Amino acid sequence: MNILHTNFHQGWGGQSNRILVVCRGLVRKGHKVIIAAPAGSELAQRAAKEGIATWNGASFMRGFEPVSTLRDAIRLRGLCRREKIEVVHTHGSQDSWAVALALQMFHPRPLAIRTKHNIFPIKDHMLNRWLYTKATNGMVCISRPIRDYCESKCHIRRENIELIHSAVNADLLGDGDGKKIRGEMNLQSHFVVGITGRLRREKGHEFLFQAVKDLWNEIPNLVLLVVGSGSLKDELHDYARQLGIESRVLFTGFRKDIPDILAALDVFALPSISEGLGTAVLEAAAAGVPIVASAVGGITDIIEDKKNGLLVPPGQAGALAHAIFTLYKNRAKGHL
Repeated sequence: MNILHTNFHQGWGGQSNRILVVCRGLVRKGHKVIIAAPAGSELAQRAAKEGIATWNGASFMRGFEPVSTLRDAIRLRGLCRREKIEVVHTHGSQDSWAVALALQMFHPRPLAIRTKHNIFPIKDHMLNRWLYTKATNGMVCISRPIRDYCESKCHIRRENIELIHSAVNADLLGDGDGKKIRGEMNLQSHFVVGITGRLRREKGHEFLFQAVKDLWNEIPNLVLLVVGSGSLKDELHDYARQLGIESRVLFTGFRKDIPDILAALDVFALPSISEGLGTAVLEAAAAGVPIVASAVGGITDIIEDKKNGLLVPPGQAGALAHAIFTLYKNRAKGHL
């Protein structure tokens, strides 16, 4: 089968990771796969290294850009015709609209599948009703909360919705070299709490910073490792200085050696205020790192409180600090 996946993100995250994992599996099963992604994007680079075909002929510009979307649609239409595409799998708003336009009056028309990766609202208006009922053949939701939300919308057909959780490479993630990272960052004798992911508001970094401040005296050797890049970089640096914890917070920027990073952690924390699934939590679990996370979105599909991690209410730094300290005490007693 000839399959096209589309994605508009330049950086790396749970969405890009899922697309690469799915496409890798499809190739192994003998399907022809093409990934349409921006030139130079992290997904395009990683896919190319694995021998998966990529195409960068569409811009997938954010926002309402009808001229750009129409141009993308024309180019996607040509790609689908040349490559005899049978299934187009979209992963965001921009690419979904471009694909929907591209496939109009297309014979034979490829199936159009959309994966929804987040819980962001879908407005109930005429254009969205057309997009989700006429232009889309099926919808994949990556967590139960996303599925429940989509099923509650009158303009999305329940029979077209499937729940398919994301997956990670457990073998790779469980084989990291934590000593290398601790040596590189001079953290041999520290209690290291880490968070991986884009530096965006919904990840709740500020609550983790507040928790570090609360734990300043209780865990004198505590260090927070902040892994990732994003729009909040400067703001978070300033906030760490404002709280007086800049000596306890290490910003690593974007890293590709996530298995090694995870192996260096004593606790993984994800205090999100909104989360489609929480691929970073899946990765930490696969690496065997104790987890503290917010009880939001798809995280509750992964973590059962006090069974395979600790869940805390979102936005509550005190509860987050208490959970981290609980794991610290258990580690000191040899229970972790």
